[in-house]
Amino acid sequence: MNRTPPGADPASTSGEAGAQRAIVLSLLVNAVAPIAVCYGLRAAGVDHWWALMLGLVAPAAKAVHSVIVNRRIDMLGGLVMSVLLLSVGLSFLTGSPRTLLARDGWITGLAGVWIFLTLLRTPYYLAVLRLFTGGSSREQINGAWRDTPAFRRVVYVGTMIWGSALLLDAATTVVLAYTMPIDSVPLIGALKLVAVIVLAEVGSRAYFRRKGAPHLVVEPADDNAGGAGW
Repeated sequence: MNRTPPGADPASTSGEAGAQRAIVLSLLVNAVAPIAVCYGLRAAGVDHWWALMLGLVAPAAKAVHSVIVNRRIDMLGGLVMSVLLLSVGLSFLTGSPRTLLARDGWITGLAGVWIFLTLLRTPYYLAVLRLFTGGSSREQINGAWRDTPAFRRVVYVGTMIWGSALLLDAATTVVLAYTMPIDSVPLIGALKLVAVIVLAEVGSRAYFRRKGAPHLVVEPADDNAGGAGW
């Protein structure tokens, strides 16, 4: 049975579903798996350092697989891999599990900085809008971005909301890594990141609906045609 929504471009719908699956997979591998491995090993009596270190196996394997498949390393991926290797190296030298815990903060911080850097070319929020829309909606977004300064300001603000949220998460993660009980940090950090992402999503979406969506309304072709709102 065809589950494509009426009037939707099947290719676009397939692309959106693929993007959503990729995001879910990334969250499972980079967030859920390390925490599950860490707490599972801690329950089995493995010490903090080894539990945290072995929790990095799944994210590291996914990163290597991505490089092999895509045959390239993008800027953000390269920065994340650099921080990962540096934190592991420092942890080997110091023997401190807190260095590994702080790694998540540095990675999130780099992601936040990268989002701000996208303001120089294609803003992050514009890329997100394009990724999760298709057909006429994507054409409206591209047209508004090209022709409407007010819409461009909305995109810039949406990008800054996400960049600021990740930088806030990064700062608090590093503080938690060096002040909270070690066994509490992974779970608290994960819950905090989810809360930050939800707040950034809700905030940016509400702002977009109020300030950006009005620029995407399609005018009816004639008196008998119905307009399509965003």
